[in-house]
Amino acid sequence: MTNTSLLITTHQAEIYLLNLYNIKGQASSLPGYEDINFRIKIKNGDGFILKISPPQVDEDNLNYQNEVLQHLASKANDIIVPEVRKDKNGKTISEITDANGQIRKVRLLTWISGRIWSSVNPQLDNLRFNLGEKCGTLTKALQGFEHDKAHRQFEWDTAQSLWIKNHLGLFDTKETEILTYFIELFEDNFEAYSLLRKSVIHNDINDNNIVVTSDYANPKVKAIIDYGDTIHTQVINDVGITCSYTIMRCEDPLDAALSIVEGFHSTFPLQEDELEHLYNTIALRMVISVVKCAINRLVEPDREYLFISEKASWKLLNKWRTISPDFAHFSFRKACGFKAHPNEEKFNNWTKNNNFEVSKLFPSAKSNAIHRIDLSVSSTWIGHEKEISDLDLFQFKIGQLQNNHVDKVIAGGYLEPRSIYTSSAYDKIGNNGRESRTIHLGLDFWFPANTPVHALFDGEVVTAVNDAGDKEYGGLIILKHAFDEVKFYTLYGHNTVESVLKHKLGDLIKKGDKISELGTYPENGNWAPHLHFQVMLSLLNYKIDFPGVAYFSQIDVWKSICPDPNLLFKSEALNLKHSINKD
Repeated sequence: MTNTSLLITTHQAEIYLLNLYNIKGQASSLPGYEDINFRIKIKNGDGFILKISPPQVDEDNLNYQNEVLQHLASKANDIIVPEVRKDKNGKTISEITDANGQIRKVRLLTWISGRIWSSVNPQLDNLRFNLGEKCGTLTKALQGFEHDKAHRQFEWDTAQSLWIKNHLGLFDTKETEILTYFIELFEDNFEAYSLLRKSVIHNDINDNNIVVTSDYANPKVKAIIDYGDTIHTQVINDVGITCSYTIMRCEDPLDAALSIVEGFHSTFPLQEDELEHLYNTIALRMVISVVKCAINRLVEPDREYLFISEKASWKLLNKWRTISPDFAHFSFRKACGFKAHPNEEKFNNWTKNNNFEVSKLFPSAKSNAIHRIDLSVSSTWIGHEKEISDLDLFQFKIGQLQNNHVDKVIAGGYLEPRSIYTSSAYDKIGNNGRESRTIHLGLDFWFPANTPVHALFDGEVVTAVNDAGDKEYGGLIILKHAFDEVKFYTLYGHNTVESVLKHKLGDLIKKGDKISELGTYPENGNWAPHLHFQVMLSLLNYKIDFPGVAYFSQIDVWKSICPDPNLLFKSEALNLKHSINKD
């Protein structure tokens, strides 16, 4: 709706305020999507916000907004909402005739002092958690509230968002690819999404509708404002909307979202099926936003407020596109106190009833006994980093260790924090600075080059590649397995390229079949000869690779996705390992 030709001055606003409410105040303009808004300062008190609606506005919708605020004022004891003020005639909705002779509706709400979220710096996890708490409290307070206008057609409702498909022609090829990806993901899951629980939600908890206290040392969310977009829709949409606007400028948006989700869950428990759709509700809000911006640029190019979040929305969409929906889902589950991977316990129970021997993986092994090797940062055996980087020296030390334990298999490494990953590919910039992937997710078996590796169980080849590069896998093969409704994958890294490339995708491997031979450096990714053996309950989005090392901040999620391979072997020696938990 265009208001540019129907402007109201601050002086006119002050006159309307006095005539309608008998209040003298100083008006200053505020941005608004549809309403023309004025901040009203008075001598004593926080003041007000004067909202003047466009001509022909639906008065029933304004009444609905007022009723939402009045409902919350009576229900939410620990959250502040704007108070609706009556005019001199006792009405909550007044009228004026503007300079063009058109009738406009007017409302007066109390002003809530503080800082808006977008102006707060830094925004740390404790503040994001508190935001989640407040939003959960708000959602709880809205339970049971009903109104006919809550069931209207509304373009900003995520559940009604597929209208955006008609406007993809406004974007270039790269932008269209990103938008189409999220739209198709939403469509593919729409049937399950449509069955999620619903209620009236705020629907616009953006970074300019969150008021934060002025306490710079320990800021808290004071209030959520602007209830003009409230709608009856899926509850999870409000979590997604809140996250999308408050993580869009973060280096690691998923990590930032987790505190919000955890806080929300603490005051309004989220359901497991809702968390399956949170990744995409976050994305869809940004998709709606950028499509709206593109349309508004054609219709109202001079209203800069309409494009305030456009660049940040695209930044988030580009980053969000690189995040696996499954990994986000598992992370949200962990934040809410569920098992990160929903099948973790099922897999663990399956392993309790099935035993496997190391000698079946390596028929050349002299026994199933294991000598655990410690390559962690606290190891007294490993020596200086230079000694690790000298592969000939490192291999010599492995040989000596094997000579001292002739009848045992040298192995270890699951969840070890290691300092040996020196490639910059292991680094990222997170919300609190640089972070390296250092937590080892597999089990290393140290055997000479060309040692044959055999399948522990039947499987299907889903990856067989040369993962070339420094500190990569070299010859890599991944098998998919399914037993008793348990599906999982096993990864075999650092093999000869030739032995791995003999396999094709879809090849069926039988238990006991030879699948590869161990490689040596540099072919195996520049490592002393060994097998990196890893179990995964999901491949996430990976097709030609899979992380063998994780960030410490994500370890509770990764160890659920990649359970301990020793669950298969049940070696007491390997049970004497590092216990790594984020908490």
